[in-house]
Amino acid sequence: MRNDLRFALRMIWSHRWFSAAVVVTLALGIGLNAMVFTLINAVLFKPVPVPGGARLVSVINRNPAPNENPVGMSLPAFRDYRAQSSSFEAFEAAIDEEAVLSENRLPPQPYHLQRATAGIFSMLHASPILGRGFTATDTQPGASPVAVIGYGIWKDRYGSDPNIIGRPVRVNAEPATIIGVMPEGYKFPSGVDMWIPLVPTPELEKRDNHSLTGFAILKPGVSEHQASVELDGIAHRLAAQYPADKDLSASVQTFHERYNGGGIRVIFLLMLAAVGFVLLIACANVANMMLSRALTRNREISIRTALGASRWRVVRQLLIESVVLSVLGGLAGFGLAAFGVHWFDLATRDIRPSWIAFTPDWIAFAYFAGLCIFSGLLFGTAPALRAARANLNNMLKDGARTVGRQREGWLTGTLVVFQFALTLVLLSGAGVFVRSLLASLEINPSVPATHLTTARIDLPETRYKDNDARLRFYDQLLPRLRALPGVSHAALTLSPPGMGAARQQMELEGQPIGEPGRRPWVSYLVLSPGYFETIHLPLVEGRDFNETDGASHHFAAVVTRETAAHFWPGQDPVGKRFRLFEEDNKPTEWVTVVGVSVNIVQELISNDPKPLIFVPYRQRGWGSRTIAVESSGDPTSAIRGVVQSMDPELPLRDVSTLSASLEHQTWFLRVFGKVFGTFALIGLIMASVGIYAVIAHAGSRRTQEIGVRMALGASVRNILMLVMKRGLWQIGLGLILGMALAIPAVRLLGALPFGVATKDPTVFLTVAGVLITVGIIACWLPARRAAGLDPVKALRYE
Repeated sequence: MRNDLRFALRMIWSHRWFSAAVVVTLALGIGLNAMVFTLINAVLFKPVPVPGGARLVSVINRNPAPNENPVGMSLPAFRDYRAQSSSFEAFEAAIDEEAVLSENRLPPQPYHLQRATAGIFSMLHASPILGRGFTATDTQPGASPVAVIGYGIWKDRYGSDPNIIGRPVRVNAEPATIIGVMPEGYKFPSGVDMWIPLVPTPELEKRDNHSLTGFAILKPGVSEHQASVELDGIAHRLAAQYPADKDLSASVQTFHERYNGGGIRVIFLLMLAAVGFVLLIACANVANMMLSRALTRNREISIRTALGASRWRVVRQLLIESVVLSVLGGLAGFGLAAFGVHWFDLATRDIRPSWIAFTPDWIAFAYFAGLCIFSGLLFGTAPALRAARANLNNMLKDGARTVGRQREGWLTGTLVVFQFALTLVLLSGAGVFVRSLLASLEINPSVPATHLTTARIDLPETRYKDNDARLRFYDQLLPRLRALPGVSHAALTLSPPGMGAARQQMELEGQPIGEPGRRPWVSYLVLSPGYFETIHLPLVEGRDFNETDGASHHFAAVVTRETAAHFWPGQDPVGKRFRLFEEDNKPTEWVTVVGVSVNIVQELISNDPKPLIFVPYRQRGWGSRTIAVESSGDPTSAIRGVVQSMDPELPLRDVSTLSASLEHQTWFLRVFGKVFGTFALIGLIMASVGIYAVIAHAGSRRTQEIGVRMALGASVRNILMLVMKRGLWQIGLGLILGMALAIPAVRLLGALPFGVATKDPTVFLTVAGVLITVGIIACWLPARRAAGLDPVKALRYE
């Protein structure tokens, strides 16, 4: 083995340019695979970096309805689960919510708050760097209210004040005292900024209040299945005892399943499949190169065989050379993998959970090592077996180059077909991302997205107890906003254009539907008078809302032209009536259509947009609204000043221009479009180089034949078609096979909840056109060289 390794290194060095080409090709394939596996390992497999993280699970309830999302637990159910279960080392619960941190000397700021049971920190062995965590006393009714803040608040809001412990603050306008500061990076479970004790209240004690999320550490030796079975048994006993728990089941999920399941899991696995295709294309390229090189080593192998080397000895020597080349390619690709992981880390830093760290561990290194060996065997086996199977007597004759030509031809041709098929799949996947991103940039061209500033206001129920109080606030706010310098329009809405909408079922007047499941769904947007002017959305029929719309017995709506054609085809929609249905199947008053607008894309990131209707904000009494202000400059400070002059405890949330918000909405398309586009481009280059090399090699081996044909009168066109015909057949077969693979593969992307458009045939036609063009060029270049040969020199070529 040592001698084989030494000889392999000597052969690699003596053919260093050939070896360099192989190493670069493999570096791309292996490097990209190592990069993506490092990402997948961090997102889907690596335990949460806390003690017992491999046994950390989320406890969930489920409704019996198919495809129903997990639901939370009630506080009484949590106590029952914890008291009656024996599968857990620790079992805690929490409620995530948004909160406002305020005090006299600093402006109010919104943060992500978690109300948690007393053991939430000790369960994860997390200790504050200052002060203390929660005790059981802190969660008792009547206890002094306390808060633990995250490192980010301590640093950014309080300048890392070492005397922060004991500082009085207000959380959602309620007094509290800071008792601890958590370490940097601690945001469990995801993006939490501060924590307060979960104190029982009459509302939380209701069994139909399913607002808690459970977290637990399994006891050593207890599987997730065993814990789920035990919890489900408890859930069935509770369902028989309490009507509010009827039909609920309970189970555990791994932390990755809870927070990185669904679409995230699918897209990362698709990324692994994509780089797997790149590696297969690279291996096919290298295999073709090795097959070509094997012909030049026929005499060497024949001599080794004549001296007594067995067929297995020859195969082993050639495979060791292939594996060494693969390892060298892997080492070169390691730098590419490190760069790719670093880029992805920066691109997703603001949107991923804080506990995900894209650092390789022993699993990633083991995968990398196995990939190097596997790749060497993958591309080296066929050339090694072909070389070792050659006929000794024929190889030693002068015409040895003709031996096995036909067999080599079909193998290299098959590899080229394979390369083009996989490249078409990669390009199609990249194409749907690019097409979806371009489509997102073209939506709502009339909306002044760069001049439209949006900010969300959440009116707390503790201070705005009913709809009248909320309406009074908004009625006073709008005139003040419109009076600001530089502001041309201002309005309120539930969500700005492209940022989503609420949904409810509806029923048209005169078309009663008794069965709730058969009622159509609509998307609806709550807004104030003046909203259409603010976003420059013209009405084509009817009128805008006025100040009386939305009051009792004056329910009104504006529909888009598309919605009107959907529900009232061929009719005038103005004056038509419908009603919406609440979650409890209770209908609203009849709503009258008062206007029709041009179409607008309200749900940018949705695979199933519904017909859109607009209703006045007096008609829906929610406390959360988005301010939309059109201005010539940046009105953020002025807006904040107006809001806090009316309520000093009220911060602005999600302040941004609409264009920036839409960019954030499409981060998925931009990041993964770049990722898949890079994979596809590399695959395209490899496939193009591969078919060029195969055609050029085949042409050089047919030089004498070409010379004879030219001497007998063959034209340049005849020679071009002779050389190109084989490559064109391979391209055609590759496109057919690739299209058969690409169509179902792209449909997988359509299942993702990120607004990826997969039904546009333009993508497939464009990709096929690009591949045909590149393939023809790759075939034409060596064919043109062959057609330009001097017949006399071609006849003498050996």
